Amino acid sequence: MKRVKEETGQGEGPEQPGEGEQVETGKYKSAIAEIKAELKSEFGKLPADWSWTRDRKLPATLSREECQELMTAYKKGKLAVRNNLIVRVLYATGLRAEELENLRFCDIFYDNKTVFVRAGKGDKDRYSAIDKGTLEQLKAWQEGKGLEESVFGITLRQIRRVVEGAGEMTGISAKYEAMGRVFSTHSMRHAYATHCYENSMRLPTLQRFLGHEYILTTMVYLYTAQRYDVIEYERTHPLER
Repeated sequence: MKRVKEETGQGEGPEQPGEGEQVETGKYKSAIAEIKAELKSEFGKLPADWSWTRDRKLPATLSREECQELMTAYKKGKLAVRNNLIVRVLYATGLRAEELENLRFCDIFYDNKTVFVRAGKGDKDRYSAIDKGTLEQLKAWQEGKGLEESVFGITLRQIRRVVEGAGEMTGISAKYEAMGRVFSTHSMRHAYATHCYENSMRLPTLQRFLGHEYILTTMVYLYTAQRYDVIEYERTHPLER
């Protein structure tokens, strides 16, 4: 079990992608290059001979109920409110952990329910939507703090420790480790994409919110989507009829 007290206070995938459709000229030459950059954020340095078909490892496929557990994992301690809010903002916005590290209070737009994401992957700014309930918690957290201040004021490493701590306290990390899957801050981003897609968000919208140049990179986040498959099973399998 990882030590977290210092910072916390407590299926089959898509076909091999090709070049894909590029939204605009940017940092990545292909969808493969962008996907590799995303995987480096999740797993660290990739082997020099990394292969899409050989080296993929499924992320934790979080359910909606598990996300709710993670967002309320910290029950006591002076950092409980902050820690739960960190997990919630990651799930609410789909931000990468490093993007959350750079988030300032002036980047939160309460009236139109958006957050400004500065210098995301590929050094591109973008906007992402955010729900009313999370905004209310952020407004309470902002009280007495300056607009130029970092929202959480902690490092990338500490953010990861907070999320890992939530996974350990809820037993979610152990569950997915036993399955040979990986639970990390990036799991919240996967959950965001999967759940929005299952609730009928259009792929181009999801692509913009995630900050991807290529639609194929966005589709990588969706190979864990199960809701449509279960509905199809219920509609077609003889034992369900």
